Amino acid sequence: MAIFVGSSGISPGGYNPPPIQPLEVPSLSWTDSQGRTTLLSDWENGWVLQPGTRGLDLPGFDFYTDTSPQIDGNALRGLRAQAREIFLPVVLFGSDRADFMARKRSFLATLNPYLGLGTLTMTEVDGEYRTIEAYYVSGVEGDTGQDTSGLHWQTMGLTLSCPSPYWLGESMHQEYGAGATGNFFPVLPVVVRDSQVLGATVIDNPGDASAFPVWTIHGPATSVVISNDTTGLSFSVTAALGSSDVLVVDTRERVQTAVLNGTTNWWPNLAAASDLWSLQPGQNNVSLTLVGTNSSTTVQLDYQPRFLTA
Repeated sequence: MAIFVGSSGISPGGYNPPPIQPLEVPSLSWTDSQGRTTLLSDWENGWVLQPGTRGLDLPGFDFYTDTSPQIDGNALRGLRAQAREIFLPVVLFGSDRADFMARKRSFLATLNPYLGLGTLTMTEVDGEYRTIEAYYVSGVEGDTGQDTSGLHWQTMGLTLSCPSPYWLGESMHQEYGAGATGNFFPVLPVVVRDSQVLGATVIDNPGDASAFPVWTIHGPATSVVISNDTTGLSFSVTAALGSSDVLVVDTRERVQTAVLNGTTNWWPNLAAASDLWSLQPGQNNVSLTLVGTNSSTTVQLDYQPRFLTA
């Protein structure tokens, strides 16, 4: 019979190998619309994320093609990413029955789809994270089979549906303003002449897909034109902003608003030919034209890069 004896820590020949470092793994958490967060990979607090997770990488795609009776194959005319479904096999356990039931009831309350969309967050060991909005579909209806639950433990096969297939990276923020020196700051190399700001900058979108910026414009300005010279698209504000006015132009899909001072709809004050354009992956050449400005005028840009994988 073989008998295994603990290692002395020194290999034959006197070589002492380096110590084995603890395994570093990413973490996955769920946050409901009320801000309640559950770390689903937290052994010390009764959560184990098991092998078998699905849906964290590429989403499905719909492809639109044309065929010709005289030509072999087909021609790809377009495509779209589908809504994403994520499957998470998790185990929940407690120190006793009371602890287990309290923990389970608390977590299941956060899955209530009537509360609205929650957020799944994947955090890497270096602190980088990506998020995706989702809602609960199925998996905790109450399977009490012998192999799926006990007095103080239960396995759950959570299925979450994500309306958008894209994972979001950390928010990006840039601010440009007409300073006392007559230049925009911090990165816009622009010149102010006769109350007119003409600026150009390069905005780098690190994502896999287009990103939709939110523009915040602090007056004064008598007119505003913001253009993506890479795509040839622009939008214009035709009404004047006072020195105390703040205009927010939100270009995000299914949002798209222009709101003055947090309450007033300014959509009618966008030029008819305006396009609330997106930032393409990679570098975007962006220009700003603001007329009637002073040293208090600023333009803020906020966006989240979108990724195809967690």
